[in-house]
Order: sequence, then C-alpha cells, then structure tokens
Amino acid sequence: MKYKLLVISTLIFSLFTMAQNLNDEIIMGEWKAINVDIPNSEDVPQKEALKLIEDAFLDSKFNFKGNKVFRIKYGKLGDERMKELFFLDNQNWIIKNSQILIGTESDGFSAMHITFHENNGKIYFILPMIRLEMEKLSNDKPSEPKVVESKSGKTESADYSKSEIITKEIDESQMVEFDLVENPPLAPECKSKWNVDKRKDCTSKYINMHLIRKFNTNLAQEANVTGRIRINIEFVIDINGKPINITANGGPKIMNENAIEVIGLLPNLKAGTKNGKPVNVLYKMPLVFQIAN
Repeated sequence: MKYKLLVISTLIFSLFTMAQNLNDEIIMGEWKAINVDIPNSEDVPQKEALKLIEDAFLDSKFNFKGNKVFRIKYGKLGDERMKELFFLDNQNWIIKNSQILIGTESDGFSAMHITFHENNGKIYFILPMIRLEMEKLSNDKPSEPKVVESKSGKTESADYSKSEIITKEIDESQMVEFDLVENPPLAPECKSKWNVDKRKDCTSKYINMHLIRKFNTNLAQEANVTGRIRINIEFVIDINGKPINITANGGPKIMNENAIEVIGLLPNLKAGTKNGKPVNVLYKMPLVFQIAN
C-alpha cells in the first residue's frame, strides 16, 4: 500500500487515503465541487483561513481537458489571497499510480496531486488540504496533447543537502514569540508598510507555502504508522533573519528530520525588531495529519 501525504498552509494537516484505479476517460471533463470538507479543522486556530479555503473551493470547477490541459475556476466567493497560494490553473495533467498529477513534465507534475475516491456512490477529490465532494458536469474526448511550459518559481524539488541546520546559544530573556513581537520578521514580498497583523499573516503564509513545496511527501510509506499524528515544529528567526535552533518532535523520526531540513532551507528573512533593534523571534507551528488504513 502506498500512502500520499497531503499538506496545507496555515496549520498543516492532511488525510491519507488509498487511491482508486483510474483512467483518463473517467477523469476527462468538467467537475464541480458541491461540498468542502476540511479534516482536523478543530485543530486550526486561524478560523479565517478555513473560511478562505471553503469559499475558494465551494462551487469551484475542475476541467481536465482532453488535450491534457487542466483549468480551474474558483468559487464566486473565492478571495484573491487564496488564488495566490495555488498555482494550478493552465497546467498539464496526467494519471500515475492511481492519482491525478498536475503540473508540467519539466517540474515532475509537482504542483498538485489529487486522489480520486468513490464511496457510497459519491465521488471525492482529496487535495492537499481538503476533501471535495464532486459532481461531473460534462465529459471530454482525447485530443492532441498541448504541452504547457513550466511556471518558473512555482514548483521545485528540494535539495536537502543545502539545508542549513544552525544551533546557537541564545538568551531566552532576549527572545520574543512571533505572536507577541512588536515588528515581526518579514518574508520576501511582505511589506513593512502593512499593519502588524497583515505582516505576521504574510510571513506565516510564506513559511507554510515553503513547507508545502519542500516537504518530502514520499516519507509516509516509510513511516509505517496509522492514526492521527502531530509534529510540533519550533525554530528561532535570529537577529540576522536566519532560521536557527530548529526542532521537530511528536511524529515519526524520519518525518521530524525532514521537517527540520525543510525549515533549514528557508531563505533569510528580514529580522523582527523590538524598540527599533533586531530581536530573536521564536516561531512555532504544528503539522497535523491523519493516516487511514
């Protein structure tokens, strides 16, 4: 049995499920999401983030064209911020190992993996953060494949050999938690002119998206565990904006270690400040997922 780890931003959680046998004819055509289910939603403290996800995907339409091009239209209530997180539209799709893979050949179809699941006459798409109950609106027929060029910078494989795992002695009295810091560390593309809540939200989303792109999803099979698993990740964004003193615990060792490697790949951020001076900032995040037999 092969498992696939599905990852989401904000609080990272996922649903493991067995993929069912698929072929192009079953998938080709347009589908509509008629219901949105977010597993482990009770573990997500940021309820606004859940609302963003629900609004984006409820009534969204997935079109698997016969020429192997994938198009998506988000729901009418979808927020522009959600659209920035997902780079799915106008890419290629293939079926491999009973999963729908979206992306381009040059990036290994790594933009998104969708598991198709049928239960009691209902069809579900299991995405990296949600389970969508789907209704098929129309079929399509095979045609000449159209090759879509890779969207540079959107998806990339991780080179864990470049991960920097740095440990330093830090005076804890001089450290501030991320939620309490006066001026939070800023990730690339986050603006210092924004209010403090928007800056914190921007940096958190950047870190979460970094995990989505870099976490090794193939470790699930090696872990050989079932049930609910929570990995607690902590690290310090030091006065130079570098992630240091990274720890991850609570999950299988191989996944804990990979979480540490992924955080070690973060680029330098603009350091947080207190009273106008750079300060060490403690950042904590949970990674929660469920493994089903």
